[in-house]
Amino acid sequence: MSDIQSNMTPGQIAQQVLSTCIDPAIPVALLDYPDHTNVGDCAIWAGEVMFLSQGRYDVRYVCDVDNFSEHALRRRLPFGQILLHGGGNFGTVWPRYQAFREMVVQRFPDYRVVQLPQSIHFKDDQSLARASRRFSKHEDFMLLVRDRESLAVATEDLGVRAQLCPDSALVLAGSLVRKAPQLDVLVLARSDKEMKGAGLAGFTVPGAQCKVVDWLDEPPSWRHASTQWVKAGALSGLGAGSGYQRLQKKLFSELANERIARGVAILNQGRIVVTDRLHAHILCMLLGIPHVVLDNEYGKLSRFINCWHANHPLFDVVQDAQSAQAAATKRLSQVGTMA
Repeated sequence: MSDIQSNMTPGQIAQQVLSTCIDPAIPVALLDYPDHTNVGDCAIWAGEVMFLSQGRYDVRYVCDVDNFSEHALRRRLPFGQILLHGGGNFGTVWPRYQAFREMVVQRFPDYRVVQLPQSIHFKDDQSLARASRRFSKHEDFMLLVRDRESLAVATEDLGVRAQLCPDSALVLAGSLVRKAPQLDVLVLARSDKEMKGAGLAGFTVPGAQCKVVDWLDEPPSWRHASTQWVKAGALSGLGAGSGYQRLQKKLFSELANERIARGVAILNQGRIVVTDRLHAHILCMLLGIPHVVLDNEYGKLSRFINCWHANHPLFDVVQDAQSAQAAATKRLSQVGTMA
């Protein structure tokens, strides 16, 4: 980080970098709303929306990967800048979203395209070479990345303009509330393909109250049902209407905020948290919850932490469940148990 940035929080740095890459005088489209139950992606979206709202950006079009319409986007923005939702799916881990962003840069060579902060991971050279051909051809593409390893891939292998930028969820700093815990250890454990080995399934701390969950499961929500109905309308030609877009933006934000509130409520249960999810770490940082971090399958968490949260006293980074148990035991001895 620069000397100026060294005195700033990661959330402030994120806002500074975003403001240099996104022109407030040009209308905006924000693509790839995360209409799924991963709280972390919803926190990223909420941070992106908060930044754009505070900066009074003219957001004329939003969509997810299912209800995207090139016709509607061009009608809403005859010229402008396209922002691609950030996260940890740039590469081959989650190919559906990579295919979407590659399609966007190919179809919109006449627009500025900014990929909001991402972690990059390609499992094979063929996919990396294909991505390089597509992104490097775009004359006004900027790739923001969340860690130094991703920056090296972006500049050296993809051959695109790139810049370090903290995760957009950090823009939410100050908007989340820590509440009284209900048990000793809340374990938020991955249950998908990014899980490292056996992950944290069955994790316990001797003598402590432990609860192991993932935040992918959610109860039925009227907001989700309403969002699905509105998304379906976009494909019938309504998506280019200003009123329709206002409604869709409103429902997207409400559903994302509902999912964030559920994730925060889960984390707030523990006096300490043990997790292998990056955004559980980020939300714990924003809530001030002591926690233990186990890396994911390809090192996404440690790469991010080494770049933005290195040596912070609120958490420990470990490489296996046994070390996580030892670190959690030590953390719990510092804060005390519920008994």
